Amino acid sequence: MIRKIMMIAVALFLMGSLIAQNKPLERQANELGVEAETKYNEKDFVASGQLFEQAIEKYEEAVEVDGIPMDESKKDRWLTLAFNAYFNGRDFENAIRILDVRAQRNPNDFQIVNYQSIIYSKYLKQPQKAIDVLVDYNQDNRTFNVEKKIAGAYLKQENYEKALEWYTKAYELRQDSNVIQKIASLNLRLNRKEAAVMAYEDFLKTEPNESVLIRTYRNMGSLYEDMNDLANAIKYYEKSNDLRYQPTITLKLVSEYYELDQYDNALKNIDKILANDAGNVDAIYFRAMIKYNRGQTAAARKDFVTISSNAKYSSTAQGFIESIDSE
Repeated sequence: MIRKIMMIAVALFLMGSLIAQNKPLERQANELGVEAETKYNEKDFVASGQLFEQAIEKYEEAVEVDGIPMDESKKDRWLTLAFNAYFNGRDFENAIRILDVRAQRNPNDFQIVNYQSIIYSKYLKQPQKAIDVLVDYNQDNRTFNVEKKIAGAYLKQENYEKALEWYTKAYELRQDSNVIQKIASLNLRLNRKEAAVMAYEDFLKTEPNESVLIRTYRNMGSLYEDMNDLANAIKYYEKSNDLRYQPTITLKLVSEYYELDQYDNALKNIDKILANDAGNVDAIYFRAMIKYNRGQTAAARKDFVTISSNAKYSSTAQGFIESIDSE
């Protein structure tokens, strides 16, 4: 009886195999594709990726053996799904391999190259390889965004010379204020102060619009501040603030003028802050200090009382109040 059951099982297996062999290759490919999608939906991602590859292989066999026309869109879809499956399964080596195939088929598709770069950098920890795929793509598809991305990758590696080289290339394609800021700061980091200043001066010759000019003047102020050129730092912060009031820049100017004992200029900027934010404790603190330094103790005391309940200034304010009251 057992022998008879075994013989039936073998016969059924052979019959199934024969039926499968007699199925058209294209049908076999489609069934593999369906099975791959089922595995994907079940979150069995690596198995799904493998099945999509088997579907592609069987489909190519159908084209070669049975002479059916190649549907490139179907192949592209299965390759995309295979990549998604491997990526979601964290099989990054196979994900990259599939991307290589897709890149050969669609060499101008930046999205594919971008995925390659991200995987090499973030998941495979191969930062130079991440840069290389971008550089290779850029040879035939030169764009501002790609060159800026290459520059940013070198900057992340702290390869400042290469970062500067690629930011400069990007700037040739688009006179962008953020890129010129990178160029200036990198020149300063590389101790090329004149080149840093010249970068901004050349950019200003492009006559940027007001919103860009505001940001550029602010960045120039920061650059001069990094160069310990306080006079020029203040000059460009003021230029930026004249175009549009900026609370943080205005407070910076108050602080800088205060340190230079230029109290009138400090007070002008304090007035700007308080006109926009009447209870600004930082502005009131500096006004109190200026009044105290000028011997206007009664007025100073009033300001110190105003900020005495503020956590940042309570201890300092109380100290000055006690000092004034003891006089």
